[in-house]
Amino acid sequence: MEIAELADLIWLFEDEPQGEDEDVPWPLGLQSFHLTRGVISVLFSIHPSAGEAYISVYADGEEITYIRPRHLGRLSVERERSGYEGLKLWFREDYKEPVVLQTKPTIRLSWDVKPLGDW
Repeated sequence: MEIAELADLIWLFEDEPQGEDEDVPWPLGLQSFHLTRGVISVLFSIHPSAGEAYISVYADGEEITYIRPRHLGRLSVERERSGYEGLKLWFREDYKEPVVLQTKPTIRLSWDVKPLGDW
């Protein structure tokens, strides 16, 4: 899995990651980042060697959504002059849209799921 530099993720989440196992170095093990903006917070965990992520979004401390994207091929950090900051999780397969986690100016999770075929 192609992944952004650890320094970019620390910058994005404004915090150091918490590792599942302190003896496992980046990017081999599960690493978790936490960010709060107002009443919304996000817990973002990434396991680069497994190609998996876990994203939980909370409002006033209560979980409102959770997704676990798997078969990930790339994680990119996005910065725009408008003040937008976030990341994109790209799947290995080209036909799937990326999962987008905006971290600034607000926290927002989106995923535009295209139909995968006729049913």
